[in-house]
Amino acid sequence: MLAKKLRHNPGRFRAIVYAVLVHAVLIGLAVIGFRWTVQSPPGEVVQAVAVPEAPTRKPEETNQRAQEEEEARRKAEEADKRRQAEQKQQQQQQQQEEQEKLAQQRLVAERKKQEAQEKERQKRAQEEARKKEEARRQKLSEQSLQEQLAAEEKSRQTAASAARAGTEIEKYRYLIEQRVSRSWNRPVGAAKGLKCEVHVRLTPSGEVLSANVVRSSGNAVFDRSVENAVYKAAPLPLPGDPALFDNFREIRFVFDPDKET
Repeated sequence: MLAKKLRHNPGRFRAIVYAVLVHAVLIGLAVIGFRWTVQSPPGEVVQAVAVPEAPTRKPEETNQRAQEEEEARRKAEEADKRRQAEQKQQQQQQQQEEQEKLAQQRLVAERKKQEAQEKERQKRAQEEARKKEEARRQKLSEQSLQEQLAAEEKSRQTAASAARAGTEIEKYRYLIEQRVSRSWNRPVGAAKGLKCEVHVRLTPSGEVLSANVVRSSGNAVFDRSVENAVYKAAPLPLPGDPALFDNFREIRFVFDPDKET
């Protein structure tokens, strides 16, 4: 029905189209205004920033810049290599110190072990020695007692023999001094009170091998007269037991003609 009316009234149709277009424009303007209001608050001024164009570099500047960057990169690499080398050296030094520390600990442990073994060995040796000594004492207790009794008896016999020998030695020393005294002639002008010590070497038969004054009387004539008297008195008297001759192989005695006998 409406279409028929519009065909019969073309002016009205154009008016409707215009009205629709006007409304559409108004609605679009309203939407744009609304968006503008949201994006740009009232009173805020939007300023545009002009970006300057990068200056154009010369080829020489570009090469220098590249060289500087390359030099900086090279120095950075060298510094990094040095740092890595230092770290590696520190790690190696630390490892070496740890190895030395471990080696020292092993040495200390080995030394302590050896000391402990040595102490144990000494302890075992002492224990074995103690046991052996105890066994020896137990085994020889009766034998030791018998030997002790025998030793005491032998000692008594030896003492008795020594006493007899001592008596015999003193007897023959006295006889020798008497024999020399009887063979001595006082030198003319020799004062009384003179005496000297004589060293005499004898043979088993009593013959005199040598006679020397070892402590002078202070009178040379007196000393020579005593030495001559010893030779003159030979052979000197000796004990009949040959075992006692060692006591007369070399003898010393003081010749004192004025001593009371």
